[in-house]
Amino acid sequence: MDIQIQVKGVDELVRNLRDLGVNRIPNYVARALTSIADQAQDAMEKNMRSALTIRGTWAIRGYKYSIKRIAANKKNLEAEVYTEAPWLVEQETKTTITPRKSGMLAEPTRWVRPSRLNEEIIKRSLRPRNLQRTFKVTSRYGNEVIYQRRGTGRLSTMLPMYVLRHQTPEPQRIHLVDIAIKTINKVSGPVITGMLDQAIKESP
Repeated sequence: MDIQIQVKGVDELVRNLRDLGVNRIPNYVARALTSIADQAQDAMEKNMRSALTIRGTWAIRGYKYSIKRIAANKKNLEAEVYTEAPWLVEQETKTTITPRKSGMLAEPTRWVRPSRLNEEIIKRSLRPRNLQRTFKVTSRYGNEVIYQRRGTGRLSTMLPMYVLRHQTPEPQRIHLVDIAIKTINKVSGPVITGMLDQAIKESP
């Protein structure tokens, strides 16, 4: 599954070019579609980087999981902006996350991560497998909770560190599709006008 936004048509530009008797109509239409797709790609990247903490190089253009653009050409009057990154699909849609390897998901509590929107990597010492002096308790809601005992004697405390769940909802953090559509609607007019002016100047 991936995210795809297609830009095609630009019927107004085609009609105006025909009315002007401009040659090479498909070339101008392809250039307009590609320009619109470029701006949609820029807007999607901006939204992604403002909402997520990007680590590594995967988001750099040209890499497999980046937001990519396919240009239109005179034989295929359709431009496309897309990404194959599965984690972006998860962040774009309100979905349910299930464990990939183990039978349960360990959801950190505020003692591990103060906010679910906090993107910092959990310290190695605080990860479930590395916690010391832990035990499990079944809550009244039926979920198992991993507690950690800290301190000794009467001054010791028991802190709930993780809640074990079979699945957990993932909030929507990015809006790539909406941003792309709004950008396309916003820039189409200026791009068409600019391409018409360019076509007139280049006509023999």
